[in-house]
Amino acid sequence: MSTQRINNKSILTPTSGFLGSGFTHTVNIYSGCAFANSVCGIYCYAQHNHWITKGRPWGLYGAKENVVSAYQAEFDRLKRPRRGSPKFLRIYMSSSTDPYVPQEKSLRLTRSLLEAMVERPPDGLVIQTHATLIERDLDVIKNLATKTAVWVSITVETDQEILPGFPKHASSPAARIAVLGEFREAGIPTQATVSPLLPLANVTNFAESLNQAADRVVVDHYLLGDGSKGGWRTRQTEFPKLLEDAGLAEWNSLDKFREVVSTFRTVLGADRVLVSEAGFNTA
Repeated sequence: MSTQRINNKSILTPTSGFLGSGFTHTVNIYSGCAFANSVCGIYCYAQHNHWITKGRPWGLYGAKENVVSAYQAEFDRLKRPRRGSPKFLRIYMSSSTDPYVPQEKSLRLTRSLLEAMVERPPDGLVIQTHATLIERDLDVIKNLATKTAVWVSITVETDQEILPGFPKHASSPAARIAVLGEFREAGIPTQATVSPLLPLANVTNFAESLNQAADRVVVDHYLLGDGSKGGWRTRQTEFPKLLEDAGLAEWNSLDKFREVVSTFRTVLGADRVLVSEAGFNTA
């Protein structure tokens, strides 16, 4: 099935809220997300954004057109203005969809934009994904990393390949950690986002695996970081009940979260373990 194309003239969205203190803009090449039926689709905060869903069930709605030309034009207005000084440009890609949904394998829109950034590098870039497809673009990301500060950030919420009662992961947690390790070995800064924290089989072993693959780790809990007071958005989904039904209700609490953060800091060092909003916004 073909992916609907969305006509757009802009690709850089000024930040506010959760990412507002660390980034000037976000980039979302796709609208909605093809991982809606995966574990991450249950808790994804973007499904609550009516500007995105427009009342539709959460899923992939389309891919934006003119991604490269829009970026080039907006970059030139910000960094090469006819009047005034260049503006600072630090980008988070992506905030409400994954830049490496399965459709990216053939459409190559994310790769095309990264290639454009090599010629017009922002002042900083975080590439955030759940997917191992990012490995395909190691060459262009490595090139871009010589032009600006780039972080490859891969979500790894758990060490368990299967969580009882939950759908499948978008990609294997172990495979994501392996890809993080490849980027780190290539000299590209890597970040593991344990966000939101899901049940872990062995906290220490998980921390040790992240220690080898990631330069830093951001740990978050839906009670802290889903963009609503007290995790209200997530509590309206089936996510907390799925944990309860699986006998994992303790993972709904911040007590368990604090235990995990403490263990992570013991294994990786306090300076490499960041928490929630402040962690995501760290340069």
